Amino acid sequence: MRIINSEFICSAFFYRQLETSNLAEIAFIGKSNVGKSSLINTLLNRKNLAQISKKPGKTRSINLYKIEYFNSVKNRNNMIFADLPGYGYAKVSANEKSSWKILVESYLQNRTNLCGVVIIVDIRHSLNEKDVQAIELIKSYEKPFLLIATKCDKLSKSKISQSLNSLKQSCLANKNVQIIKFSSKNSLGKNDVINWINGRIKC
Repeated sequence: MRIINSEFICSAFFYRQLETSNLAEIAFIGKSNVGKSSLINTLLNRKNLAQISKKPGKTRSINLYKIEYFNSVKNRNNMIFADLPGYGYAKVSANEKSSWKILVESYLQNRTNLCGVVIIVDIRHSLNEKDVQAIELIKSYEKPFLLIATKCDKLSKSKISQSLNSLKQSCLANKNVQIIKFSSKNSLGKNDVINWINGRIKC
């Protein structure tokens, strides 16, 4: 797969505002300020298509992006990236947390073209309660998922190895989960993520 173009489609604060689509769709979810927008921009070879908020917890909508790509036989195809709102920011009100839960659960339950979910975590930190809840939520809707450990450029190779082992231990209940180390600074893991996405959209 080679991504050749991408464009913003829409933002939705309520599920009913989302445009329907029959294109294969990949969703991205993670804690606020975990590097989700940077990951999406790196995959799309763009600098600021997915906006990076300076205030964690402020992005409360689902943002859709249409992606044009060449497949293995050089045919043009389209798919969608869905940037889901970040979770776990302490300063968000109880009402906003409730709205997030309703929006994301409605999306996971009703988005029939959803082929897989990318869960983003910071490699410098262990999974917390919110990360585990997000994983369990996605599992409950039987959605295939990939775990990406971002910000690897901030650790030494030995620390990265230790942190990956820790993440694997935390994911023992999900034995088949794939974990990819990633950095938006040097594109570490970019091809591995694209290969996973390519495998999912063929399903």
